[in-house]
Amino acid sequence: MPTAETTSQSGVLRELGGLLHTGRYRHLMGVRLTGQACDGIFQAGLASLFFFSPERQATPAGVAFAAAVLLLPFTVVGPWAGVLLDRTSRRSVLGYGNLLRGGLALVAAGVLFAGAGDVAVGVLALAVLSVNRALLAGLSAALPHVVAPERFVLANSVTPTAGTVAAGAGAVAAVGVTAVVGPGGGADVAALLVAAIGYVVAGGLALLFPRELLGPPPGSAVTSARGFRASVADVVAGVAHLRDRLPAAGALGLIAWHRWSFGLTTVAMVVLCRTTLADVDDPAAGLAALGLLLGAVAAGSGAAAVLAPWGARRGRVHAWIRVCLLVAGAAQVAIGLTQSPVALAVAAGFLGLGGQGAKIGVDTVVQRTVDDAFRGRVFTAYDLVFNVSYCLACAAAVVLVPADGRLGWVAVVLGVGYGVCALTQGRGRARVAD
Repeated sequence: MPTAETTSQSGVLRELGGLLHTGRYRHLMGVRLTGQACDGIFQAGLASLFFFSPERQATPAGVAFAAAVLLLPFTVVGPWAGVLLDRTSRRSVLGYGNLLRGGLALVAAGVLFAGAGDVAVGVLALAVLSVNRALLAGLSAALPHVVAPERFVLANSVTPTAGTVAAGAGAVAAVGVTAVVGPGGGADVAALLVAAIGYVVAGGLALLFPRELLGPPPGSAVTSARGFRASVADVVAGVAHLRDRLPAAGALGLIAWHRWSFGLTTVAMVVLCRTTLADVDDPAAGLAALGLLLGAVAAGSGAAAVLAPWGARRGRVHAWIRVCLLVAGAAQVAIGLTQSPVALAVAAGFLGLGGQGAKIGVDTVVQRTVDDAFRGRVFTAYDLVFNVSYCLACAAAVVLVPADGRLGWVAVVLGVGYGVCALTQGRGRARVAD
């Protein structure tokens, strides 16, 4: 006789089938998967170039500086991207934004092939990744226009998590090719070229949507008379809207902690793979070790997509977030205390599971509590929290990450922080979002 648990899981599978039969949802998913797979390829090519080329040694300060610089541009322009998403056709933003970064990636590949210095490639990479962050906010803001409200949890499980897995798969594929061919040279140029082509495909897919389908509401278009002061007023209104939605504001606080912890751990992992898990004179082996850890994080994120529709169904969202935070905290401690590559990969997988699972819950809370007219600005604020937290983690990594990449007691403190976040999650007024 079927149990209540089995019945619940069968219901989730039926809902998933219904979601995947929604043509507009599949269309938006195609835009996300194509773009994020290319993000993984592009970023892996940059990592190979800057951290795993034979003539370079990765230090905590060097890795932290590079990671922070890559995110700083969006930290500056993020609020204005939110205004764009709430005042301009999101379909156009997603379409032309992807085409723009495809062109920039193509130029970056040409510059690298021509033998230009790191500065030129780095500037182009900054531009590509800055556009990328705005597009991710746009995808989140557009999702409620292709999914029914009762399927928000399921869509937030499948969509961004599948994007994360796609990015991880792209990175692993690029890392694998580079490990075989050898870092630098043709492998890095090829990675950037493939990413450029994929971005153009993603842009073309986005432009196939009807212009107004993804929002914002009719009548929100910016007129030529709107100036700088009006844009400032829009940003202030978006922040005020978030302030008045305590569940969304509290959920973003949890994401801030996760991104800070994950940023610190990412810097440590790059240094660990380059200097400790492999011979410093064998950058290809270090890159392969990093690929293993990236693959483990991607696998954990994929598991979160499978489990979240059951664990975070309506009435249990906050409980699901708490469990995910505890899983991430335990994995974080394990990362600091183990030196085995296999154990590190397992811990990285659980960190991906806990982090992505918590994000699925947070996405759902924000979408349920924020008005559509402000959704682009709020999700851009969400992305801004991602980047600022990560940048602050990179600054802290200069002091907290040792030269061999082993976090030790720092990882224990990070794990305790996850536990504190879990204990405070969903208390008081925040529970109304369940």
